[in-house]
Amino acid sequence: MNTGDLMELPIEYLWEGLVLKNDIFNHTGAVLLLPKGETVTAPKLNRLLKFYGKDKYIMVHEDTYLEIMADEHASYEARQEMMEQYMGYTKLHRNIGNIFHASNIESWLTSAQMEPIVEAISSRLEKFDPIMIFSCINFPRPMDEGLQRHSLNVAFLNGIQAEWLNLEPEDVKIFTLAGLLHDIGKTMIPEEILNAPRKLTDDELKIMRMHPLYSDRLLGSKFGEQVRLAARHHHEKLNGKGYPDGIGEDEIDLCARVTAISDIYDAMVSARCYKGARLPLNVLDMFYREEFDGLDRGLVMRFLKSMRLKYTNKSVIMSDGEKGIIRYIPPNDAGHPIVQQEELIRQADETWYCREMAAIY
Repeated sequence: MNTGDLMELPIEYLWEGLVLKNDIFNHTGAVLLLPKGETVTAPKLNRLLKFYGKDKYIMVHEDTYLEIMADEHASYEARQEMMEQYMGYTKLHRNIGNIFHASNIESWLTSAQMEPIVEAISSRLEKFDPIMIFSCINFPRPMDEGLQRHSLNVAFLNGIQAEWLNLEPEDVKIFTLAGLLHDIGKTMIPEEILNAPRKLTDDELKIMRMHPLYSDRLLGSKFGEQVRLAARHHHEKLNGKGYPDGIGEDEIDLCARVTAISDIYDAMVSARCYKGARLPLNVLDMFYREEFDGLDRGLVMRFLKSMRLKYTNKSVIMSDGEKGIIRYIPPNDAGHPIVQQEELIRQADETWYCREMAAIY
């Protein structure tokens, strides 16, 4: 048996009544535990849990993994964890954390270190529907999980936007790398300021706003001008009221303009120590209403159109706890899509609204 064809799965994700489409093996892939066609019964499941423990892994074929990931017997959180493992998001997040938390990040920050990560992100952009990537980005978490997750999310969002702009494959990789490194200067900001669970003081805000300059310093000429400028200028505004340089309009590079949209989107859908997560559709409304001033309106409208198209015909959980299918998202009111539940088709409102995106169902 080639264990490279198998995937790890926590035993606790099996359930009574599951009919196996393929064999299940022990954690090494060498010992057959349950054969194809067999039904998982309570005694069999209990024996596995008793012998291996609920936090232990078994090995399953990809189609079995995908079947379990899509079935509602597993909890929403369990399916999310499985999907992030399946997509390689978990490994990417861990690898980025190893670099960002290195004691001497300046010496670690090299093309040799970053190129494999960018290639891995690019391969996932090619393999997976953007909705699966959004599911990783949008998943609500009880607290901020660190700079590395935000950086990974912005890398994915930058790559997706670059593809929507029909840029060349090499440019897509440049935009992806820019997203990955756009906030690298925050590694030089004191932890007590970076993760403060409150509004920053004026003095702390001045320190926080130094991070684009720190990013510029760390990146130097290592990764090219577009990457450096995206890191330095993603907080600049077209009206000239941004920072750190107060530039505007055509002075802001395209990659920096795209990164600004990705940066804001991820910040809004992510739970932080000082705020809760927002539903993606509500964030799209905020972009439409220009609640984030100084962005490139043309890029924003293209982003919103593409996002609406991607979420159309995808699953959502409504406030009544029932699953629905998004059939139409109004351009000027994304927070109130037209949703179908069996024969019922109606527009969401303040009493019947989208509670969570459920693209993995």
